[in-house]
Amino acid sequence: MLGPTFSALTGLNNASKRLQNSANNLSNVQTAGFKKGEINSVENKTGGTRVNSISKVNTQGGLIPTNNPLDLAIEGNGFFQVTNPNGGASFTRSGSFNLNGAGQVVDASGNALIPEINVPAGNNGISVGANGQVSTQTAGGLELAGQIQLANFNNPAGLSAAGGNLLNESAASGAPFVGAPGEGALGSVLSGFLEGSNVDIAEEMVDQIVAKVAFKANFNVIKANDEMIGSLLDIKS
Repeated sequence: MLGPTFSALTGLNNASKRLQNSANNLSNVQTAGFKKGEINSVENKTGGTRVNSISKVNTQGGLIPTNNPLDLAIEGNGFFQVTNPNGGASFTRSGSFNLNGAGQVVDASGNALIPEINVPAGNNGISVGANGQVSTQTAGGLELAGQIQLANFNNPAGLSAAGGNLLNESAASGAPFVGAPGEGALGSVLSGFLEGSNVDIAEEMVDQIVAKVAFKANFNVIKANDEMIGSLLDIKS
């Protein structure tokens, strides 16, 4: 008698997590570089299914022109590396960079790009090449300010979400391998563009409808089974 209830409870949990994941995807539909989450479920030995993990879908988002030279998009594979509040390295596809008061290239949250790039004051413009070289225009001509490096992983979908559109290395992702844009399997950098979110609104709306139907169906199973057990106990008493 308890088997159907247990299976339905796991179904309720799955449907709830699918709704939460879809809601998070939709809330970030306009977040630059955001990669949608995807629920991965496995079967329980005792019946029903459970959410095993939430992986990131790393398909390319659309390119949005901004004409800001420090807005950077990656065309192809790879992630920007930035410092995180814990002092370690995090990874992101969001290339909305700017200069802080010290001339250091930082992201929208003030996290410094890795490796560190400092742009001298008094320059007449900044340019970023497809190979990640950051140059400044001075009276004497172009001067190299630094080199952007990208990181990639054997399993990018295994990166763990760290909040603030940042991702962290995990056992599932493996260790990062780093190189200049365009090297090996790493993508190139486009200056003056941002990569849009890869969330498909229509797909998420369908997923929410399916999850709500599953939630209701499993709830009805629990309710019916509860009423049946109650009736049997009444008969026995």
